[in-house]
Amino acid sequence: MNSNNLVKLHVGLDDTDSAEGMCTTYLTHIILEKLKQNAITPLDYPRLIRLNPFARYKTRGNGALSFVVEVTPEEVSTVERIVLDEVEKYSMFEGANTNPGVVFYEGEITEPMKEYAIGAIHEIYTISYAEEFARRMGIRFHKFKKGRGIIGSIAAISIELDDVTYELLAYRIPENYGTKRLLDDDSIFLMNELTYPETFDNIDQEANYAAIEPHTPCPVLYGIRGNNP
Repeated sequence: MNSNNLVKLHVGLDDTDSAEGMCTTYLTHIILEKLKQNAITPLDYPRLIRLNPFARYKTRGNGALSFVVEVTPEEVSTVERIVLDEVEKYSMFEGANTNPGVVFYEGEITEPMKEYAIGAIHEIYTISYAEEFARRMGIRFHKFKKGRGIIGSIAAISIELDDVTYELLAYRIPENYGTKRLLDDDSIFLMNELTYPETFDNIDQEANYAAIEPHTPCPVLYGIRGNNP
């Protein structure tokens, strides 16, 4: 395959979860597995961007996801179809504040896009502003319900990262969603002892409890943060 004919396609998604379940990281995992079945793999790890924590309509973690693939022009529509199908299939549409948005962008990230991303972390954008910005930048966007997720999706593909951390996520099988997580606290404390500070936020030191598990009915079993993959 001639690399000169490949398209760099940025994909962003946000606002797919709710307090009752789902997780945009898990939905991204599902999408990447589907793409792999079509011999399409991301250029690097997917990126999780934490947006403005004071946003009124934020979903649970207020994080948006993005990834990049290099595909032929003919494969662009395949990627878009898979992404949109899985978002429509798995998003928690019953959530009052769940308004998914998906974006696709071909090419290199521009300075105005990087500035938009910084603004999304520190300011409050409206849906109409995000739509107008996307049109100016040539970003294709898809809205589900109100589509507020396009705000974070654009930021997720546009952010320039010079300082990053990594998170290892383990997911539950679907029949265990909503049930109590059965993690061995002793092993978590030992893991923290052996790996800190390369991993961090494993333990709440003041309350003396393991802090790697969520306390929601979402698919995540646990997440371990670290400075290296």
